[in-house]
Amino acid sequence: MKSATFFIFFLIIFFTNLSLVFAWEGYDYQNKTSIDIGEGNLVREGYVIQFYETKSNNFRTAKIVYMQSVVSGTEIELIDLDNNQTRFFIMRN
Repeated sequence: MKSATFFIFFLIIFFTNLSLVFAWEGYDYQNKTSIDIGEGNLVREGYVIQFYETKSNNFRTAKIVYMQSVVSGTEIELIDLDNNQTRFFIMRN
């Protein structure tokens, strides 16, 4: 029984932290650019992350304001700290 409980606990921790291991791909439709949130970024409301923007070929820093599940993935509202603008990304699940 203890080994089954440990295994279930391990699976929960493993799948919860997958976003820390792999890059998360998405799109910013307002600015017409692909977005990659790299490994090591914990994407949660209130957290500061770094993301790569294809259009500017640059890494940017942002603070997550709001997240919600949508049909096509996850919508993220954030404040781009490099230019102090609100942006919206649709990230693939």
